Amino acid sequence: MDRIAIPEGYEDRLAAARAAAAQLPEGPMRDHAVRVLSEAPTRERVAAAAEAAARAGAIAGQLMGAGFDGTDAGRVVWLRLDYTGRLGSLALSPTVDRMSGRAVAKAIEAAWDAAEEARAEHVMRVERIGADLLARCAPDPRSADLREWTARSPERFASGGGEDDVCEAEVTLAGRLTAFRFTVPNITVDTEYEQLAAEASAAIGLAQRRAADRLAALVDAVPR
Repeated sequence: MDRIAIPEGYEDRLAAARAAAAQLPEGPMRDHAVRVLSEAPTRERVAAAAEAAARAGAIAGQLMGAGFDGTDAGRVVWLRLDYTGRLGSLALSPTVDRMSGRAVAKAIEAAWDAAEEARAEHVMRVERIGADLLARCAPDPRSADLREWTARSPERFASGGGEDDVCEAEVTLAGRLTAFRFTVPNITVDTEYEQLAAEASAAIGLAQRRAADRLAALVDAVPR
């Protein structure tokens, strides 16, 4: 079987491809091949594109791999959000048994706000680092409109609904916590702090999943 020799150099490969295209039978296939090869980028543009892609991948990895921690002023609550704002973990201090349910709920809200602030700062920092890459991208009005609409949406999603629920969380369409409360009196005294943290995490997670389901349905309904 005859083997096709492929040149090593970029320009040599283009020249060989153009020569091969010229030998094709006349017709749409040859016309298309000639047109594509005539618009081939230079070696410098190819190298620049590869470098930009590598930088973009590194920046995306830096953003998506980050976690954002938050705590309240009294260090009663520690929680971590991922880069999308979803709850990753939540822990409570053993001292919550000395506090009211309302006070612990407010501490959870305060810790969440601190983590959200850290997340927003990180996103802005990453955007500054990759400003030149973003400037090269073609604007996507659909995505921009969807982000703005999501941020302004008045919809709220709650986790309540079960007879055994001991707490309730409320989030925005974007998944940000807007309210948290314990629904059982003396819950902080009668429940171990680890179990209390697990209940709080489950409530927030359920509310965020409901918001995510609603957002996914809205995205699917938008004309492409």
